[in-house]
Amino acid sequence: CFAQESKSKTAAPAPAGKEKAKKKEGKKKDEGLSLTGKVQLVTLADTTNGTKTEIIVLDEKNKEHNFLVKSTTTIYDVNFKATTLGKINKDEKVKVKYIITKEGVNEAASINLVK
Repeated sequence: CFAQESKSKTAAPAPAGKEKAKKKEGKKKDEGLSLTGKVQLVTLADTTNGTKTEIIVLDEKNKEHNFLVKSTTTIYDVNFKATTLGKINKDEKVKVKYIITKEGVNEAASINLVK
């Protein structure tokens, strides 16, 4: 009987460990993500062509990252004053805070110009 009890005790912590791992993953998804890099391209929405407002940012490895910019996205200049996407130019350094939607789209929550 004692051997059976010790087996059940050692078996119980394994699922608890898996639950902890799932909780950690959940926290990572709930936290906002961010990327700092240089602006490659800014595309403003054009309803006639069906294009959406987007910004493409190059990371430190020159990998392109596309971000959907919505009306709720906040945009600030280097002095943390509100600005518009139209005033952001190619090769300017920005920090984009974003979420990944259920559809797998990078959606910008905020864009800040940095020095």
